[in-house]
Amino acid sequence: MKKVIFVASLAMGLATLSPAQNTNPPIGNPNRANRGPEDRAEMGAKRAAKELGLNADQTAKWEAAAKSRMEANAPLRDKMKGSTTPEERKALHRQMKANNDAFDATVLSFLSPEQKTKYDQMKENKQNGRGPKGIRKAEGSPMQDNQTK
Repeated sequence: MKKVIFVASLAMGLATLSPAQNTNPPIGNPNRANRGPEDRAEMGAKRAAKELGLNADQTAKWEAAAKSRMEANAPLRDKMKGSTTPEERKALHRQMKANNDAFDATVLSFLSPEQKTKYDQMKENKQNGRGPKGIRKAEGSPMQDNQTK
């Protein structure tokens, strides 16, 4: 009888737990994948304004250029997700590079000489894996030390 009561009380206790009571926040940003080009362009413009010291007019121009680039590259990225031949992928990469080069030309047209220098350094750091998303790859980091051993 004691076992029956114990099992019943255990079952009642487990039944009251639900996923809604989980107080642990999800890892990462769940809304990141749902952001559209407008939101991503705005976030990029804010980051550029902070890192490059852009004024309001420059920030608005950056945002417009970034949104244009994202909208131009989106269908190309979608095509690349499908089955494509190596030649098609190369062509898509060339088109995306042309869109990125157009973005760079637009941005460089309104940056001051000091801002251009900072922008070039930002691009170089990103290519070398030392940008915001590649901080762990920077020289002297524990991640790199572990990889070279």
